[in-house]
Amino acid sequence: MSATIKISLKPDWARITFVPSSDDSSGDFADYHYFWLRHNCPCLQGCRHPSTKERLIDSAVVPLDIRPLRASVSADEDGQQTVVFYWPPIATKDDNGNLVLPDEEEHVSVFPVQWLRENAYAVGRDQTNELPPHDIGLITLDYKDFVSEHAAKLSDKGSVLYKAALYDILKKYGVAVIRNRGGETEDVIYDFIDPAADVISTHFGRVEHLRTDNVENTNNDQLGYTNSAVRLHTDLCYAKEVPGFQFLQCIRPADIGGGNYFVHAESAANYLKTEVSRRAYDLLTTVPVRFDRKQSKFKAQITEPILRLSEDVDPVTGERRLEQIRYSYFTQAAQTNVPFADLREWYEVLQVWDKLLYRDDFQIKADLNTGDVVIYDNRKVLHARNGFSGPRHMAGVYLEADDLWQHLGSAKEQLNESTADEQKK
Repeated sequence: MSATIKISLKPDWARITFVPSSDDSSGDFADYHYFWLRHNCPCLQGCRHPSTKERLIDSAVVPLDIRPLRASVSADEDGQQTVVFYWPPIATKDDNGNLVLPDEEEHVSVFPVQWLRENAYAVGRDQTNELPPHDIGLITLDYKDFVSEHAAKLSDKGSVLYKAALYDILKKYGVAVIRNRGGETEDVIYDFIDPAADVISTHFGRVEHLRTDNVENTNNDQLGYTNSAVRLHTDLCYAKEVPGFQFLQCIRPADIGGGNYFVHAESAANYLKTEVSRRAYDLLTTVPVRFDRKQSKFKAQITEPILRLSEDVDPVTGERRLEQIRYSYFTQAAQTNVPFADLREWYEVLQVWDKLLYRDDFQIKADLNTGDVVIYDNRKVLHARNGFSGPRHMAGVYLEADDLWQHLGSAKEQLNESTADEQKK
């Protein structure tokens, strides 16, 4: 039976679908890592010896993050179907150890379909994960869209719509940017929780004023009160009970720099597990890490894995679910509980994880202006900022997750009930 070949280029691998020509079968498929494909290039222009056909290219010279420029389905001179990949050139070392780029703009690999089928190592792979969200448009609301035309505040209907929209975004993406919120920080708090509830006070105080000339908060001898860049992390990793949510309100942006960025770390961890390295994922869920906060007037520490799994097993996947991420390079203490022979592997795992988090297609970047607010799940979303100059000022508040979901969930229920009533009319 003849077959039609389909190819889909994913961020880190290609899916090749072998589709029979009859209409009664959907065909089968296999996934192939890009580095594996590039290493197995069958060409006689540097990858295989022209006479012996033995491999010339060493797997060590193939970058693990290589991606094709494009790919297509074609046929060879005998009419047999092939899949063609076009690659950027790979630098190799000459006899003197110098890196040398080949004299080619792109490298072409032509794979016979039959060879791909015979050497497939991931046929019908059903457990895959998509990239974390990285489009800021998906998580952004404009507060002005919910404000009454004739008032400077939300109507009852506008409030329900606004909070229901927040509920949807936070449930799906774990982070939301609210443009033009304005108002006092104390008022913003009750966008997210009931008036009877309260914020989480920490050793910094009730509301943090993150600025270099801070005088409002205690224990302000930490990075957040400097103008240094702060890399991706979750807050208060050293606490037994980590705050569920935090929001930041921009009181004044920096003159230069200070942009915020976020990664949905739950999605990143799942992507790591199925698309990059199951071994790295397993170590991140099992190796205990000591998070140690040492300030002049405050000390706290806890030892937990970076990725904490649930006790129960998901009935669909048969695996324990990811419940919480604790990740903070600036409070990570010296690693002393990993055997000498395993420590290099542990550091390699941390670098694999970190490299993933800093990919552009993993991050949401958000420049906040005066009055803008960003709120995120502190157990599943990492946040960071760039270094800056000028008097940047952010107000930060921690919230209980249950309080937030109860408040926003109530608005979502009201909207659903209202919509159902409208549909009955």
